[in-house]
Amino acid sequence: MFCVSLQHQKEICRVHKAARWAATWRPCSGRGGGHLLSPPGSCLRISSAMIRGAAASSASRLASRPFAAAKLSAGRRNIAAMAAKRVLVPIGNGSEEMEAVITIDVMRRAGAEVTVASVEDSLTVTCSRQVKIVADKSIADCSGESYDLVALPGGMPGAERLRDSAALADLVAKQKAADKMHAAICATPAVAFEPQGILAGKKATAHPAFSAKLSNQEAVEQRVVVDGKLVTSRGPGTAFEFALALVRELYGEDKMREVAGPMVMAPGWDKAL
Repeated sequence: MFCVSLQHQKEICRVHKAARWAATWRPCSGRGGGHLLSPPGSCLRISSAMIRGAAASSASRLASRPFAAAKLSAGRRNIAAMAAKRVLVPIGNGSEEMEAVITIDVMRRAGAEVTVASVEDSLTVTCSRQVKIVADKSIADCSGESYDLVALPGGMPGAERLRDSAALADLVAKQKAADKMHAAICATPAVAFEPQGILAGKKATAHPAFSAKLSNQEAVEQRVVVDGKLVTSRGPGTAFEFALALVRELYGEDKMREVAGPMVMAPGWDKAL
């Protein structure tokens, strides 16, 4: 009995035309391989030479088909790209903790690499209800980085703290210019995005106490508004829908529903999207 890889096991079956027996594969934990077992009552002998021959044959066939090799390589790159979505969630003193944490949590459930960045001098931020969050890094350390999504929570005076961060304003402006995803919830669309010109020509929504400040009033009553690469929402009560909309925009409908399922969302939650 030998420990062989799945690829080599398949090659052995091909090379030796073993149509009269059905091989059973039993994975070996932690080895990336397994044991090839014959069915009860049959006799199957696999030598080291057969394994080496199968491996050589497989490598030779792959080398002789560069298109297939390139296609396999491209597929692996696509999988890696899907798993490597990078998300930035900036926070400041007075940020709404529910909106921040729900966004961070849901994006990580989807597999995103989430960086929490403080716009304050300290990494420890005191949120609007006195909950303390320790950021991963300062916003200044994020300036040279590239993100698939920058998502701003709301809260007061947190929205003002985010608005007043020159480093964050520059990041969001570059995100918009590059046609990459940018999002805000609660007061932040009106307090930060509107005066910075991020909402120009776009439909958006915000917290009811701030939505009158939006120049475009077409969609202010909607719980979540998606307009191109811009996503906005209304407040703590819409934070789950907001975060799941971000998952959909980054990963697609299937991933959004996969993430939402174990969270036991209320029936009809997706009607807001």
